[in-house]
Amino acid sequence: MKNDFAKLNFRRGASIMIALIIFLLCALAGVSAFLMAATNVGRYAHTEEQEYYSVSSAALMVVDMLDGLKYESGKITYVYERFWESINGSQRTASDQYTLTIPAERGNWSKDSEAGTLRGSHLRLCSTILSRCNELIPYFVPGEWYDGVKNNEGAPKKPEKDLAPVEFNFTVTVPDDNRFGTVKCKLVMNTSYDLNLTFSGENGEYAISVYWQAALSQTKTAGNPIYDYTTPTGEQYTKGHLTQTDELTITAKWKKDNVTISRGAVQ
Repeated sequence: MKNDFAKLNFRRGASIMIALIIFLLCALAGVSAFLMAATNVGRYAHTEEQEYYSVSSAALMVVDMLDGLKYESGKITYVYERFWESINGSQRTASDQYTLTIPAERGNWSKDSEAGTLRGSHLRLCSTILSRCNELIPYFVPGEWYDGVKNNEGAPKKPEKDLAPVEFNFTVTVPDDNRFGTVKCKLVMNTSYDLNLTFSGENGEYAISVYWQAALSQTKTAGNPIYDYTTPTGEQYTKGHLTQTDELTITAKWKKDNVTISRGAVQ
């Protein structure tokens, strides 16, 4: 009987120990889950904050609106002229002349530009980009075109240094919707056609940076030489004139495929 009683107590003790072990394991699992959740609070807090949605929405909205925007420069012309004459049957060159013309209206949005939502709006974003594109035209003119006209008064001069970066600050808001808030935006554009945009909330706790590389192309057209001869008497050509005109146009287009977005879990 004593042995049976001892076995019964042992079984009861073992059951209690097993129950305690299971309880401790459950408690440890609960603590681990709590610690993991606490650790992830900072990681996923933005998804529940108004600022995160406001900044993300503003960045994607501006990208969508500018998608397909296309700039096209006016025709830059480079005219080479050669004058010569014959004296006593011997030809000699009298002079060479070079003329470079950069149009007064350097460029504008292309007729087939796909983006038009922001043009003329209160943001003035497109007009700022357009102004910078026009300022960049002299930097893309071939250097030899400048070299040929260096002695001509009033001719375009080759840029000696880069332009200072242009900065434009604006805000994005949704009328009659207080949930969106106000997003502060900044455009920085250097001596390239690439766009750098920054979007941040009113509190500045969250920001998204957008780097947008432009698809840039230059089209150079070499004209056919035109000859003009002068015949003062009979069939003897005594003077000649050669004219060749080359043209250059610059095109920049911003497609959403070339956008890089950082510092935000934005798809």
